[in-house]
Amino acid sequence: MNRMKRFFGLLWVIVLLASCTSHKNLVYFQNDELDGNVPAEQKYTYNDGADNSSPEYKLQPHDMLYIQISSSMDEDMSRLFSGSTANNSYYSQTSETGIYLNSYEINDEGILTLPVVGDMNVMGLTVDQVKEKIRIKAEEYSKGVVVVCRMVTFKIKVTGEVNRPGIYTFYQPSVTIFDALATAGDLTYYGNRAKVRVVRKNANEDLVYTLDVRKFSVLQDPKYYLRPGDIVYVEPNKSTKGLVHISQPMSLITSSLSIITSTIAIIMAFKK
Repeated sequence: MNRMKRFFGLLWVIVLLASCTSHKNLVYFQNDELDGNVPAEQKYTYNDGADNSSPEYKLQPHDMLYIQISSSMDEDMSRLFSGSTANNSYYSQTSETGIYLNSYEINDEGILTLPVVGDMNVMGLTVDQVKEKIRIKAEEYSKGVVVVCRMVTFKIKVTGEVNRPGIYTFYQPSVTIFDALATAGDLTYYGNRAKVRVVRKNANEDLVYTLDVRKFSVLQDPKYYLRPGDIVYVEPNKSTKGLVHISQPMSLITSSLSIITSTIAIIMAFKK
C-alpha cells in the first residue's frame, strides 16, 4: 500500500515538472539578454535622422474607404454627396457589413470616385490626407462641409497559439503586432513568444519574417507595424507543447491510479 502511494506521489511530481516552462519564455519586453528581468525603466534613443514613429498607412489600389460627406448648411447637398450610398442600405451603417457596403473602392490606377466630388487620385496618400482633399473639393459645391473618412479593409488574420484566432478589422491608421495579438486574446501558454511570424504578400514577392516579442528591442523593429492583409502566426513552443502529450496521458494514469488506490483503501478498511 505504501509503495502504491509513493509511486502515485512520484507520478504527480513528474506531471508538475512536465507542465512547467521557463519564466523568461513567457515575459514580454525583457532586456535583450533575456535573463527574465524587466527593467523598471529602459530607453532607446534613435540616432540623428532615424525615426521609428508610428507610420500611417499609404493607400493602395483596391483599398476600401468609408466616406460620409455632409454640409451643415445644406441638407439637399448632403444627400447629393451621399449619392446611391445614402441611408437606404438594408444594412445598418453601424454594422461592419453596412460600413463595407457603404464604402468606396480605389481602382487600379489609384482613383477614388465619389458622387458630386468626382474622381481624385489618392494613390500613396494617408487617410487623413484623403479626408482633407475631399473636404477642399466638396467645398467648391457647398460651405460647412464635414467629412468622415475611414479605411475598412485594414484586416489582419491572427492564427496559431492565440486565444481567439480570427480575422480582425482595424480602423486606426497604424496597427502594431501587439494590437493584433491583444485583439486575438494574447498568446496561449503554449505560444512561442520568440517566434511570432508575419506573412506579407506584396505585388512581386511574398515575405515571411519573425519577431521575438519577449525583447524590448522589438519596439525598434520597422516590422513592428503591420500592413493590411498581413497574417500573424504564433508558432507553438516545442518543449512546452510537446510536454502536453506527456502530461495528458500521465494525468489519465494518475487519475486511474487514484481511483484504484482509493478502492483498495476502502476494501482494506472493510477487511479490518
